[in-house]
Amino acid sequence: MNGIDKTQDAKLSSPSFEELGLTRPKEATKEKNLGQDEFLSLMIAQMGNQDPMKPMENGEFISQMAQFSAAKGMKEIKDSFTSLAEALQSSQALQASSMVGRSVLIPGDVAVLPEDGKLVGKVDLQTGAPELQVSVLDDKGQLLKKISLGRQQPGQIDFSWDGMIDHGVNSDEAATQQADPGKYKIRAEVIYDGKPTAVDTLVRDKVESVSLGKGIKSVMLNLSNSGSTTLAKIKEVM
Repeated sequence: MNGIDKTQDAKLSSPSFEELGLTRPKEATKEKNLGQDEFLSLMIAQMGNQDPMKPMENGEFISQMAQFSAAKGMKEIKDSFTSLAEALQSSQALQASSMVGRSVLIPGDVAVLPEDGKLVGKVDLQTGAPELQVSVLDDKGQLLKKISLGRQQPGQIDFSWDGMIDHGVNSDEAATQQADPGKYKIRAEVIYDGKPTAVDTLVRDKVESVSLGKGIKSVMLNLSNSGSTTLAKIKEVM
């Protein structure tokens, strides 16, 4: 009877996963990242199981906790700065794209005389000047025009050139000569006691396109005559 009962019990019992050709579902793997709560639990366990003859100093516990907090804090700061950098780049890209096709004023010493118009620019004067002069030179460094702006206060001083060459600069007929349209070098000087001192000039250029890369300094404006420049160097948008 006992044998019969065992056989019946075996038939009535549920088949196993292996008998049905199935595999048992695996338990979902948990992330093994050590959080602050787990760290505190381990520290408490370490304190409870430490050698009473050689206990860990309080300073060591504090040092471990400080290192953990510092690492966590640095990651949060890094993530915040990454988000800030991305937001700044997006803002700069929108700002730069709005300048395409417009003229801007940038630091430089090469200006353009258009076919029908004047070469224009500004002198960036940091201090007052008893006498201010602007010289226009060709690509060989020859003087074509000297513009006297007299006494000036600190600030951005406008100047312009209509392309007429000074009499006697190149030849006796120079007074009737008109310079060809194109690029010309600009030199500004402050005269102190008869001695010239160079000062910075600002020139006009046109934004043709915008280039984007990685990082907040990668937004570049591509100009018609001066190559590429950053938004930070733009002094004025016209």
